[in-house]
Amino acid sequence: MNKLSLQKFIEFWSQFYNDSQNPDEEFYYRYISKEGFLKADALDKLWLWKMGKYYFKVFQKQINLIKEKKEDILKFRKSNSDQRVLYDFSKRFFPFGLIYQIFLMHICKPEEYPIFDQHVFRAFTFIIKKEIVDKPKNPEDYWRYREFVLKVSKERKISLRDIDKGLMAFGKFLANPSRILK
Repeated sequence: MNKLSLQKFIEFWSQFYNDSQNPDEEFYYRYISKEGFLKADALDKLWLWKMGKYYFKVFQKQINLIKEKKEDILKFRKSNSDQRVLYDFSKRFFPFGLIYQIFLMHICKPEEYPIFDQHVFRAFTFIIKKEIVDKPKNPEDYWRYREFVLKVSKERKISLRDIDKGLMAFGKFLANPSRILK
């Protein structure tokens, strides 16, 4: 049996990615760009895209703090800060919640810090270890994932967002195969 190349794997699983609730074009691409990020509502739109309305109900304190610190976030986007400095910065907003910390890092440096959540981590772990896991447990899980994704992106010339879509769909499938196999 022939193995499916990673590029074909990403292409295949990306077709099952569903962004109907918060479309990429409307909420992500429009605001993650350098120009889009300067818009007044950019942070709200990006958090809505990633976390949905749930985020706004639960994290109002963090939302206000992030808005107050938008200039600092803009500075990080332009800086050459290393991952430790950026991670410490994100922990000031979210002392707990690895996914939120990483998403703030992604907002600051979208081409250096890929999006991360339980689904892409589940897919990554299955590809690497042939194990199905529930959720990432610590920042080291992200650093391993990041290294893998950046390498795949560079070697295969696949955008980080396309990799995210494919791994997201595959990770959701691993969690609930009947969702796709109906």
